[in-house]
Amino acid sequence: MRCYRCGATLSSDDFCTACGADVKLYKRIVKLSNSFYNEGLRKAKVRDLSGAVESLKQSLKCNKNNVEARNLLGLVYFEMGETVQALSEWIISKNIRSKKNIADDFMAELQDNTGKLTTIDQTIKKYNQALSYANQDSIDLAIIQLKKIVSMNPKLLAAYQLLALCYIKTEQWDRARRIILRACKLDTNNTTLKYYLREVERVMSERADGGGDTRNFHHEDAFTYQSGNETIIQPINERERSGSFTVLNIIIGLIVGAAIMWFLVLPARIQSARSDTQDQLQETSDELTSRNADIGELEKRVEALQEDNEKLKEQLSGFTSDSGLMNNYNYLMQAAQEFMEHPEDAKRAAEILSNIDPSSVSEDSVGVSKEFADLYRYMSNVVSQQAARTMLDDGEKKYNEGNYSAAIELLEDAVLFAPDSDEALYYLAQSYIHDNNESQGRMLLNQLITKFPDSRYAQRAGEYLSSGVETAEPTETAEPTETAEGDAD
Repeated sequence: MRCYRCGATLSSDDFCTACGADVKLYKRIVKLSNSFYNEGLRKAKVRDLSGAVESLKQSLKCNKNNVEARNLLGLVYFEMGETVQALSEWIISKNIRSKKNIADDFMAELQDNTGKLTTIDQTIKKYNQALSYANQDSIDLAIIQLKKIVSMNPKLLAAYQLLALCYIKTEQWDRARRIILRACKLDTNNTTLKYYLREVERVMSERADGGGDTRNFHHEDAFTYQSGNETIIQPINERERSGSFTVLNIIIGLIVGAAIMWFLVLPARIQSARSDTQDQLQETSDELTSRNADIGELEKRVEALQEDNEKLKEQLSGFTSDSGLMNNYNYLMQAAQEFMEHPEDAKRAAEILSNIDPSSVSEDSVGVSKEFADLYRYMSNVVSQQAARTMLDDGEKKYNEGNYSAAIELLEDAVLFAPDSDEALYYLAQSYIHDNNESQGRMLLNQLITKFPDSRYAQRAGEYLSSGVETAEPTETAEPTETAEGDAD
């Protein structure tokens, strides 16, 4: 037991050893709460559910933080079919003790069973509808609804009580008695049910005692004698009836009996059979509705799993496709190995790297590590620059040799790998011009002037476009050197 003020563990003293609070009365209240809890537990074990509810409520009045009493009260409510009240008690218990609380298991087990929750929701709605029918004096409709409820949720004690009242209202005493006895198996000491049962049995007993009316028959021409437990009254002066008259009476009796059977008994039985069939059809319909709800829930789960499966397939395709992550890793490793083995010839490594889509190796892409992205950027920069330099040198060589078609092929690759190279763009333009494609060459020269306005090759391009003559490559001018003082005369 802990102190209500500071939470310290209490000793046998009447005060808290930690904060000095007087806990004598507090201890008595807690013990009283535990006593009511034990009483409720004993009643619950013998299925005196209504008595257990009263004892547990008294326990919580004394100590609202009694988690064990609140959890047991929720279990008793759940056993009585009152699922909403049970969840309320378990939620309060969870708020009082957030960890190591068995109420978590109770709520999880109930919430995981979606079919049971659907059935409980349907029974609550049907019970409210039945109660509305009863208040409107539509007892027959209320009975039909309540019969469905007790078949769907056999633990809902309130439904049994209302159904018994409806049977009492319509004077169906035998059915009322059967329902009450069935409900008493759920709650053995329910005072309401016991009161209903006493009244039903009293009425049934009175009807059984007065069921055969005994009428006194007095006549001066009759005599009475006792035959066992029966009193026989026989007229004295009545003439004995002939056999034909007796046969006629039998025939008339048969006709009257057949008429009664035809007009009274058979319609009632037919109506009863129709009612039972209708009830069975409705129960089957409700069961199908519940099954359909379960099937709908399962179909939703299947759809969700299929969507997850498709997403996983897409991710797997992203890893294993031609442009996937695994192939990108392979291309990068091949390019690195090629560059290390042949550092003087970076063209092959650059061609391997060109198989990698730059947008697929950003750090935001799925599965791409920072190290992989950094290595790709480093290899791309180094290899591209070196490959472009090699292709530019080879292209200029072919240009100077007059092999302009070969120069164009090399210089286009150089421009592709080094788009910021003004030199490659200039020689590519001149190669097109000398290869009899002056329009393409002039277009590239204009592009050079626009893209690199301060470049020396842009100056040469401008001079060519204005004069139509290629100028010599500018050379670096030597800075003037200082002369020694005192020149010789």
